[in-house]
Amino acid sequence: MIAFARTYWFTWGFLIFAALFTGVHSVREVFFSGVIASLLSASATRGYEKLGYRYAPLLGAALGIVWSSLMLLYFRWFGSADDYVIESWRFGTTMAIHAAGFAGAGLLTALAAKNSLGRSFVAGAILSCVMTAVPYGFIAWVDARLAGPIEIIALVSANVAPNEVPARRTGTQVAKISDEEMALLKEKWLVTKGVSEFEVIDEEGRRYWPLWRKTFVYPGNPSQEIRRLFVLIPPDFSETGRWSLPLTTDPRGVSIVQFKYRPGSGFYTKTLLGRPPTQNISCEINFNAPKNSTNIETQGITATIKIKRLSPIGDFYLPDPVKSDLPLQFPPLLDQADKKPEPDLKIKKRPSFDDKVGQ
Repeated sequence: MIAFARTYWFTWGFLIFAALFTGVHSVREVFFSGVIASLLSASATRGYEKLGYRYAPLLGAALGIVWSSLMLLYFRWFGSADDYVIESWRFGTTMAIHAAGFAGAGLLTALAAKNSLGRSFVAGAILSCVMTAVPYGFIAWVDARLAGPIEIIALVSANVAPNEVPARRTGTQVAKISDEEMALLKEKWLVTKGVSEFEVIDEEGRRYWPLWRKTFVYPGNPSQEIRRLFVLIPPDFSETGRWSLPLTTDPRGVSIVQFKYRPGSGFYTKTLLGRPPTQNISCEINFNAPKNSTNIETQGITATIKIKRLSPIGDFYLPDPVKSDLPLQFPPLLDQADKKPEPDLKIKKRPSFDDKVGQ
């Protein structure tokens, strides 16, 4: 019974320690789930002793992988969709932690049968820490490079008078541009402060204003490093189809893409900032034909943006939530958009009593 208890408490304690070290799981989650996981590790105590210190860690690592896989299936069958997405994202780290904890417990149990408890405990702890730190460090590095937030800012031009700005409907949130981003835009174009907000003027004299700013956040990723992509859309843009937009390899990098028109071949994208682009994140934008809708903001061409992250060792990332029905033009003037047609009332003429009956 002492050997079973020793294996149990080592496994449970290491899982809690790993939760504190990695931050992927909360201590509360591991505290309760580790109770059952440690029972599985303790049930293999006799197997650890029979296999010896050479093969006992292999059995423990295999049991840890089996346990973490069963937990993922549990969230898939009985958990919510959001919980399953989060567990899928951190499955690699979860598997590494449990495999390390079970392997360390296996080495501890195998060595304790013929060696002192202190030496056995130190050997098991070192093995568990190394097995956790190496894969977790690699997974964390990949997530930091690929799974960070992505912001896409649309700068849209409009045919308005030189002393006017495009209209915005009541309640519309104006996309904010930071001073750092404005400095990057000034390296390519003229950026001025307009009537109520800033505007970008390109080499052809066309003015652009921020229409929307959309953020793509992979579920469960705590990274604060944000990739940003500025997309400039001209006022005469009327082409539907699919384009691939580049994102930088730097998790904090900025890309600038402008849609330009070439006679005879149509519109194309010109990358002005953000080279070389990353090959592990694809940003696809689809321009959809106008809909027969009463919503003024979706009457013109709309955009749908899809983000797909590709891991260098396999397809471990689910697609980001798709953002659709994004307008590509400013709404009409407020007085014209909200103006209701007046009913055509017929004017009734007051009868005259001077009219003679029968004439």
